[in-house]
This record gives sequence, C-alpha cells and structure tokens, in this order.
Amino acid sequence: MDVEKLKELIREDYEVINANETLSKVVPMLEKWEGRSAILVEEDGDIIGVIRERDLIRGCVMVNPHETKVKHFVIRTGILNVNEITPEKVARRFVEDSTPFVIVKLNGRYGVIYIDDFLNAIKNELGEVKAKDVMNPEVITILRKATVAKALATMRREGVDRVVVIDENYKVVGILTGKDIVDRIFAPRKKARTGDFSGEKEKSLSIAVESIMSYPVITAEKEEKIPQIIDKMIENNISSVVITRDGFPEGIVIKKDILEYYLRQVTPVRFTYQVILKDVELDEFEMERINRDLENFFERFKEFFEEAILFVYMKRHKEFYRGLPLIYVRLKLTSDKGNFFATGEGWGAEYALHSALRKLERSVLEHKDLQMDKKMIKRFYEDVFSDFVSI
Repeated sequence: MDVEKLKELIREDYEVINANETLSKVVPMLEKWEGRSAILVEEDGDIIGVIRERDLIRGCVMVNPHETKVKHFVIRTGILNVNEITPEKVARRFVEDSTPFVIVKLNGRYGVIYIDDFLNAIKNELGEVKAKDVMNPEVITILRKATVAKALATMRREGVDRVVVIDENYKVVGILTGKDIVDRIFAPRKKARTGDFSGEKEKSLSIAVESIMSYPVITAEKEEKIPQIIDKMIENNISSVVITRDGFPEGIVIKKDILEYYLRQVTPVRFTYQVILKDVELDEFEMERINRDLENFFERFKEFFEEAILFVYMKRHKEFYRGLPLIYVRLKLTSDKGNFFATGEGWGAEYALHSALRKLERSVLEHKDLQMDKKMIKRFYEDVFSDFVSI
C-alpha cells in the first residue's frame, strides 16, 4: 500500500473531550458513534491520548462516573504526522498502543485511521498467508460449566482478555471476553445498587460461563486465507476468529496477530524486538538491562533462526512487594521456524522478563531438538539405504 492510499484512510469522525471532564460525559459520545468511536483526550490545548471503550466500560463499573475524571483512564498514544506516515508506522502504532484507531496530525487539526480500514487496505498483500501462519496455537479454554470467577482468574493468570468456551467433548461452543463480564454482570449489579435497575436479575460470579458467553463463535480453518479472516472480522464486528478442526480449537487469530505478521514482512532487519508497556514505567538503567537480555537471547539462537521478531508485552498488576510491582510479561516470537509463545510473572520488570524468557528458551530448544532428531533420522535412512535407492 502506497502512502497516498494510506492517506485516503484518514477520517475526521471523532470526538474530543477534556481530560478534566468526568467519565459520564463520554458515554453519550460512544452511543453517537454506535461502536465505531474515536475519542481523543485534550489537556491544555494538546491531544494527550485517547480513551478506549473497554476502559470506559470497566471504569464506569469500578468508580463513580459522575465524579471520576477522564484523565485517570486516558491511554497515552503516539501521534503520527501526516507528512511522515507509512504503512509500517501505522501498523506499529496499532500494535504498541492497542487501540482501534491511530491518531494522525494534519495541518492544524487531527484525523484517525481505524484498524478495520487499515486491515482491509493491506489484506491483498497477505493474500497467500494462511491462518496457520498467523494464529496463536495456545488457545486458552474453559469449560462451559465453569464459573465466571474461574474465567476471570484464568484471564488474569494467562494475561488475556478472552477465553474460548468448550463443552465436555472439548468442542468450541462460545467465547467469553472481559467486556462480556462487565456488561452482563458488573454493570447490572452496579445499576441495582444505585437504583437504576430495570427487571434483569442480578448475576454473580458464581454462575456458569455458558450463561453469559457469546455464541455462535465465528470460526475458520487453518488453511483459510487471511483476507477471508479479515472479512469475517469486519463483517461480524469482532476482533478475533477461533481456528477449529471438526469443532475442536486449534488456534485463535486476533487483529494484533495479523498486524504483527505484517510488520514482520515489512521489517528489513534480520532480528528485532519490540517492547510494549502498559502501566509500566522503566528508567534508562532498567531499559538498558532489558535490551541486553533480549539481545542475548537472539545471540544465543542466531544460528538457528534466519529471521525473527520478538514482541514483548509488559503489564503491571496492582500488587506490590517491597516496593516492586507485580509485572506480567507475554512473549511472542515470530520466525522462519514458526511461532513461539511464553508468559511469566514476577516482582519487577526484569525478573518477570527473565521468567518468561526461560520458558521461551525451553520452547525454542525443544523445537530445535525435534528438528535435529528429524534430520538425524533422515540422514540415518539415507546412509543405510543409499545403496538400495536408485538415483
């Protein structure tokens, strides 16, 4: 996609709200745009970030929306200059900021590029890419009879915002997201407490997952092409597609997976990594040590991989121990040898990263050993039976 076509994706259908306004002022803005909302946050005349629908929904449940200010839920994002935008820069902003739109600074005003428009524009460049090349094979599942409390605990432990719901035969029957839980349990409970409750019975976290999950699930097979996956996402207004075989889960593709794959294709370097932080602050010394750890990882496996990109996601939990926050780390390594995943937790960013890197190294080594075994077996048969094979 050339730059001129990229600029055609820029829209000006967004709202701006002051950081000192209350959350209750944002709700009508979301309703106005009916699910496709871009809300930019302004402070002292400058755009400082955005507010996402999922954060707003959770915020309105956790706090009093009539008293809490927008600035407590703002996501500080990067802003691209219209004269410097490229498809790679836009994709990187989507991945780093985890927002459904990217802000572009125009001449004296702003515009936004929506993720669906961007995916639709690049899908032809991914025409031969299949779901199996992009998907995360580690599907986080939960039984339909499990409680919502268990689903929440699983989401937190695995660092995901959705789980695939399966029946007793391990077949996919639904999907449950954090937004589903907020919309169908926490929001009605809060309305009941404030007297704004209209008929619906209040639900608790002890109910079964199947009672609030979303279904039917939009699915695809491993051999399905990515353009078809993108079409399904856009047509059904969803952010993930479950990859199945005969009803059994084999993987999951989210929009970020597609963008990460795209970045890998357009990034010219042999090895690179990208660190994405959420509520994590690192000083220069900490960042230097983390960079060194990641570079050491690539140095260790430089003879195994021909090319690889490592995405590092760090998220801070609320707990502290001796002044150190509990950090969750998720690693996704995309390479010519396949995709590898690992997660880890620890007190402080560096310890959490070490925990995840150890798991990732084990996964790579296991794959490497398997590849070596296959080569040795092949060589054995070639050596032993070479005299019997006609050339």
